[in-house]
Amino acid sequence: MTRPHETTYQYEKELVDHFLAVIESDQAPWGPLVLLPEFFYHRGRVDVVGVSPGGKVFAFEAKLTRWRDALQQAYRNTCFAHQSYVLLPEATASLAQQYSVEFDRRGVGLCSLVNNNLIVVHDSPLHEPLQPWLSNEACARATVKRSHCVGVA
Repeated sequence: MTRPHETTYQYEKELVDHFLAVIESDQAPWGPLVLLPEFFYHRGRVDVVGVSPGGKVFAFEAKLTRWRDALQQAYRNTCFAHQSYVLLPEATASLAQQYSVEFDRRGVGLCSLVNNNLIVVHDSPLHEPLQPWLSNEACARATVKRSHCVGVA
């Protein structure tokens, strides 16, 4: 059931685009991030990867309803991300939050968009990636993207 103030999304891309707009407007609880939509690596594709100025890598898996699939994908992303999150619409996040033990078990966080605010429902623990070369690849891509933006007025 949709709440009166809840934004509805017909497609996952709409959720991701809304997330990117919120993050790019400096609403991220993690500080400024260089965002890499659709980061591909040998195990799959991540919806959004964010890299902090200090080189910390964040992974975000978005789904409209299939939160268990997103949880498994986010867990897989912990191989290269310092923190990994599932991004869900508000109603789906409320349902998934009831299973917070599953998020704890996998070391994955949960976040949602409420209007134009990003809410971290369940924080992801900070950990060292098992495959740091993938973290380095994300950082390198972010550095290239950041260098294209430097000095642009």
